[in-house]
Amino acid sequence: MQMATSEDSGASPWTMLTSLDRPYPISVQGHTAKPFCFRIVFYAPTSPGTAFDLLANILRRPEWDELTESTRIIEHLGPGDAIHYIKAKPVWPTSARDSLLLSHLAAVQVNGARAYLNVSKSIVDDRVPEISDLVRMEAGIAGQLITRVTEEERRAMGLAGEHWCKVVQIADGDLKGWIPKSVIKFIATQALPRSLKKVCQQLAVLPPSSESAILRPATALSGDASTDLIKTTSSDVINPILAKPHVPILRRNAVPARSRWTMWLRVLMRYATPAVVAAITTLVFQMILGRRAARRMS
Repeated sequence: MQMATSEDSGASPWTMLTSLDRPYPISVQGHTAKPFCFRIVFYAPTSPGTAFDLLANILRRPEWDELTESTRIIEHLGPGDAIHYIKAKPVWPTSARDSLLLSHLAAVQVNGARAYLNVSKSIVDDRVPEISDLVRMEAGIAGQLITRVTEEERRAMGLAGEHWCKVVQIADGDLKGWIPKSVIKFIATQALPRSLKKVCQQLAVLPPSSESAILRPATALSGDASTDLIKTTSSDVINPILAKPHVPILRRNAVPARSRWTMWLRVLMRYATPAVVAAITTLVFQMILGRRAARRMS
């Protein structure tokens, strides 16, 4: 959250790698101390809920991300929580890579307005072992924060139309293996901007909505926390990207206490210091993994 909401200043740890003004404002920044850490900011011609629903749908990511070859959902852990597998395309002369992520979706408050958060981090799961011809990437706390663009901001930036949102994406991790600087430059200055331009084009033709359809079932619950947030069929989820037996989705009933710590997480993300936010976010992931391990042992 600190990386996503902090504004640039003279002491900023970010350096601009590329910036586009039209047709959609897009900027890619690199962290001065972390070679594989990027901060991407772009403005999409739609409302926050619509943008969040497309960007959070891991199964649709290959439609707009030119670096992603295929994806699948390994397991739904409860409302907003899931384990995702992503296989990336190789960028010559490097090897193809993949990642296994624990993802968490939430509605949060930023400057008094509703925003949407999609955060993930790498995990280890014996159902999805590393493959010899793929390099398993490692992601730290990474994700997207999507906020509404006000009328004043639209006028100041010259954005035509009523519906716009701001997406701040943090990619912080370790690509592992050998990565020449030319490949990092290509990803940051060419592949990422092209992918973001493509997703903006897709969002421009979708009906704008301030509310997320993915999170709506959770907010509509009244004591029953068994509704899955991402509605998919087994044929949609299982993508034959690995020459291994598929892993079915295990649908779980959410633990009632989850709503309570999710509420506290949102409050802390709004009011607490960045250090406390980082600690609480790490604790949340540990709680999710702990519950999952306990269920598998029972």
